[in-house]
Amino acid sequence: GLTVGPNRPGIPLADVALVAIIELCVGLLTGLCARFIMQRAAVAGQLFGLTLGLGFASQYDIHAGESAGTIRSIVTTLAGLAFLAGGGLEAIVQSATSAPASVLHIGMLGPALLAHGTSAMGHGLALAAPIVLAALVGNIGLALISRAAPPANIFSIALAAVLIIGGLALVATSGDLIAGLTSDAREAITVLTGGGS
Repeated sequence: GLTVGPNRPGIPLADVALVAIIELCVGLLTGLCARFIMQRAAVAGQLFGLTLGLGFASQYDIHAGESAGTIRSIVTTLAGLAFLAGGGLEAIVQSATSAPASVLHIGMLGPALLAHGTSAMGHGLALAAPIVLAALVGNIGLALISRAAPPANIFSIALAAVLIIGGLALVATSGDLIAGLTSDAREAITVLTGGGS
Protein backbone atom coordinates (compact mmCIF):
# COMPACT_ATOMS: atom_id res chain seq x y z
CA GLY A 1 0.00 0.00 0.00
CA LEU A 2 2.82 2.42 0.83
CA THR A 3 4.43 1.76 -2.55
CA VAL A 4 1.29 1.67 -4.70
CA GLY A 5 -0.62 4.56 -3.11
CA PRO A 6 1.71 7.45 -3.98
CA ASN A 7 2.10 6.21 -7.57
CA ARG A 8 -1.61 6.12 -8.40
CA PRO A 9 -3.28 9.13 -10.03
CA GLY A 10 -4.96 11.42 -7.52
CA ILE A 11 -8.73 11.81 -7.17
CA PRO A 12 -10.81 14.58 -5.57
CA LEU A 13 -11.65 14.03 -1.91
CA ALA A 14 -15.39 14.20 -2.63
CA ASP A 15 -15.11 11.19 -5.01
CA VAL A 16 -13.18 8.91 -2.65
CA ALA A 17 -16.20 6.90 -1.45
CA LEU A 18 -17.61 6.34 -4.94
CA VAL A 19 -14.20 5.45 -6.40
CA ALA A 20 -13.55 3.03 -3.52
CA ILE A 21 -16.85 1.21 -4.14
CA ILE A 22 -16.25 1.03 -7.90
CA GLU A 23 -12.64 -0.13 -7.39
CA LEU A 24 -13.81 -2.82 -4.98
CA CYS A 25 -16.47 -4.07 -7.42
CA VAL A 26 -14.09 -4.05 -10.39
CA GLY A 27 -11.39 -5.78 -8.35
CA LEU A 28 -13.78 -8.48 -7.17
CA LEU A 29 -15.17 -9.09 -10.66
CA THR A 30 -11.72 -9.14 -12.25
CA GLY A 31 -10.38 -11.53 -9.62
CA LEU A 32 -13.43 -13.77 -9.98
CA CYS A 33 -12.98 -13.91 -13.77
CA ALA A 34 -9.34 -14.91 -13.33
CA ARG A 35 -10.33 -17.45 -10.67
CA PHE A 36 -12.91 -19.03 -12.98
CA ILE A 37 -10.25 -19.38 -15.67
CA MET A 38 -7.81 -21.01 -13.24
CA GLN A 39 -10.56 -23.33 -11.96
CA ARG A 40 -10.39 -25.14 -15.30
CA ALA A 41 -7.29 -26.88 -13.96
CA ALA A 42 -9.14 -27.93 -10.80
CA VAL A 43 -11.98 -29.40 -12.86
CA ALA A 44 -9.49 -31.32 -15.01
CA GLY A 45 -7.58 -32.59 -11.98
CA GLN A 46 -10.74 -33.75 -10.24
CA LEU A 47 -11.84 -35.58 -13.41
CA PHE A 48 -8.39 -37.21 -13.63
CA GLY A 49 -8.71 -38.55 -10.12
CA LEU A 50 -12.28 -39.76 -10.48
CA THR A 51 -11.79 -41.53 -13.81
CA LEU A 52 -8.59 -43.22 -12.66
CA GLY A 53 -10.33 -44.52 -9.56
CA LEU A 54 -8.39 -42.31 -7.17
CA GLY A 55 -11.42 -40.58 -5.69
CA PHE A 56 -10.54 -42.08 -2.31
CA ALA A 57 -7.15 -40.33 -2.30
CA SER A 58 -8.27 -36.88 -1.23
CA GLN A 59 -7.40 -34.18 1.22
CA TYR A 60 -9.12 -31.06 2.49
CA ASP A 61 -8.48 -28.04 0.29
CA ILE A 62 -8.63 -24.94 2.50
CA HIS A 63 -8.86 -22.62 -0.51
CA ALA A 64 -11.87 -24.39 -2.03
CA GLY A 65 -13.40 -25.25 1.35
CA GLU A 66 -14.00 -28.84 0.29
CA SER A 67 -12.36 -32.21 -0.11
CA ALA A 68 -10.12 -32.27 -3.19
CA GLY A 69 -8.42 -35.18 -4.90
CA THR A 70 -4.67 -35.43 -4.75
CA ILE A 71 -4.35 -35.24 -8.52
CA ARG A 72 -6.51 -32.10 -8.47
CA SER A 73 -4.07 -30.53 -6.02
CA ILE A 74 -1.14 -31.45 -8.26
CA VAL A 75 -2.77 -30.05 -11.42
CA THR A 76 -3.84 -26.82 -9.71
CA THR A 77 -0.30 -26.41 -8.38
CA LEU A 78 1.05 -26.81 -11.92
CA ALA A 79 -1.48 -24.22 -13.14
CA GLY A 80 -0.41 -21.86 -10.35
CA LEU A 81 3.23 -22.27 -11.34
CA ALA A 82 2.31 -21.57 -14.98
CA PHE A 83 0.48 -18.43 -13.78
CA LEU A 84 3.54 -17.22 -11.86
CA ALA A 85 5.92 -18.11 -14.71
CA GLY A 86 3.74 -16.21 -17.18
CA GLY A 87 3.90 -13.01 -15.12
CA GLY A 88 0.79 -13.40 -12.98
CA LEU A 89 2.24 -11.65 -9.95
CA GLU A 90 3.29 -8.71 -12.09
CA ALA A 91 -0.21 -8.61 -13.62
CA ILE A 92 -1.77 -8.41 -10.15
CA VAL A 93 0.49 -5.52 -9.18
CA GLN A 94 -0.16 -3.80 -12.52
CA SER A 95 -3.90 -4.19 -11.99
CA ALA A 96 -3.63 -2.67 -8.50
CA THR A 97 -1.58 0.30 -9.70
CA SER A 98 -3.71 1.16 -12.75
CA ALA A 99 -5.86 4.28 -12.98
CA PRO A 100 -9.14 4.32 -11.07
CA ALA A 101 -11.84 2.21 -12.69
CA SER A 102 -15.18 3.52 -13.86
CA VAL A 103 -18.69 2.12 -13.93
CA LEU A 104 -18.08 1.14 -17.59
CA HIS A 105 -15.53 -1.44 -16.39
CA ILE A 106 -18.23 -3.16 -14.34
CA GLY A 107 -20.48 -3.27 -17.41
CA MET A 108 -17.71 -4.86 -19.47
CA LEU A 109 -16.78 -7.37 -16.78
CA GLY A 110 -20.33 -8.73 -16.38
CA PRO A 111 -20.46 -10.64 -19.69
CA ALA A 112 -16.83 -11.75 -19.27
CA LEU A 113 -17.63 -13.14 -15.81
CA LEU A 114 -20.61 -15.05 -17.18
CA ALA A 115 -18.61 -16.41 -20.12
CA HIS A 116 -15.66 -17.56 -17.99
CA GLY A 117 -17.90 -19.00 -15.29
CA THR A 118 -19.96 -21.08 -17.70
CA SER A 119 -16.98 -22.28 -19.72
CA ALA A 120 -14.91 -23.57 -16.78
CA MET A 121 -16.45 -27.05 -16.85
CA GLY A 122 -16.15 -27.40 -20.63
CA HIS A 123 -12.52 -26.30 -20.71
CA GLY A 124 -11.68 -28.53 -17.75
CA LEU A 125 -13.27 -31.51 -19.50
CA ALA A 126 -11.30 -30.69 -22.65
CA LEU A 127 -8.06 -30.75 -20.62
CA ALA A 128 -9.02 -34.08 -19.04
CA ALA A 129 -10.50 -35.67 -22.19
CA PRO A 130 -7.53 -37.94 -23.08
CA ILE A 131 -7.43 -39.45 -19.59
CA VAL A 132 -11.21 -39.78 -19.37
CA LEU A 133 -11.32 -41.54 -22.76
CA ALA A 134 -8.40 -43.82 -21.89
CA ALA A 135 -10.06 -44.82 -18.62
CA LEU A 136 -13.36 -45.41 -20.42
CA VAL A 137 -11.71 -47.65 -23.00
CA GLY A 138 -9.86 -49.51 -20.25
CA ASN A 139 -13.06 -50.06 -18.27
CA ILE A 140 -14.92 -51.25 -21.38
CA GLY A 141 -12.08 -53.67 -22.11
CA LEU A 142 -12.18 -55.00 -18.56
CA ALA A 143 -15.96 -55.40 -18.82
CA LEU A 144 -15.57 -57.41 -22.02
CA ILE A 145 -12.95 -59.63 -20.37
CA SER A 146 -15.27 -60.16 -17.42
CA ARG A 147 -18.12 -61.06 -19.75
CA ALA A 148 -16.00 -63.41 -21.84
CA ALA A 149 -14.36 -65.12 -18.87
CA PRO A 150 -16.72 -64.94 -15.84
CA PRO A 151 -14.38 -66.90 -13.51
CA ALA A 152 -11.67 -64.24 -13.96
CA ASN A 153 -11.49 -61.92 -10.96
CA ILE A 154 -11.55 -58.57 -12.78
CA PHE A 155 -11.90 -56.55 -9.58
CA SER A 156 -8.43 -57.61 -8.47
CA ILE A 157 -6.79 -56.09 -11.56
CA ALA A 158 -9.25 -53.32 -12.47
CA LEU A 159 -7.67 -50.52 -10.44
CA ALA A 160 -4.13 -51.37 -11.50
CA ALA A 161 -5.14 -51.74 -15.16
CA VAL A 162 -7.00 -48.42 -15.28
CA LEU A 163 -4.14 -46.68 -13.47
CA ILE A 164 -1.60 -48.06 -15.95
CA ILE A 165 -3.73 -47.13 -18.97
CA GLY A 166 -4.49 -43.67 -17.55
CA GLY A 167 -0.85 -43.14 -16.56
CA LEU A 168 0.34 -44.00 -20.07
CA ALA A 169 -2.25 -41.64 -21.56
CA LEU A 170 -1.16 -38.93 -19.13
CA VAL A 171 2.49 -39.34 -20.08
CA ALA A 172 1.61 -39.36 -23.78
CA THR A 173 -0.50 -36.20 -23.53
CA SER A 174 1.46 -34.32 -20.86
CA GLY A 175 2.68 -31.78 -23.40
CA ASP A 176 -0.88 -30.91 -24.34
CA LEU A 177 -1.87 -30.68 -20.66
CA ILE A 178 0.97 -28.27 -19.88
CA ALA A 179 0.14 -26.25 -23.01
CA GLY A 180 -3.50 -26.05 -21.90
CA LEU A 181 -2.56 -24.98 -18.37
CA THR A 182 -0.17 -22.36 -19.76
CA SER A 183 -2.87 -21.06 -22.10
CA ASP A 184 -5.32 -20.77 -19.19
CA ALA A 185 -2.70 -18.94 -17.12
CA ARG A 186 -2.08 -16.47 -19.94
CA GLU A 187 -5.81 -15.89 -20.33
CA ALA A 188 -6.13 -15.19 -16.60
CA ILE A 189 -3.21 -12.75 -16.82
CA THR A 190 -4.89 -11.00 -19.77
CA VAL A 191 -8.05 -10.60 -17.71
CA LEU A 192 -6.08 -9.19 -14.77
CA THR A 193 -4.30 -6.62 -16.94
CA GLY A 194 -7.60 -5.45 -18.42
CA GLY A 195 -7.26 -7.04 -21.85
CA GLY A 196 -9.93 -9.67 -21.29
CA SER A 197 -12.77 -7.49 -20.05
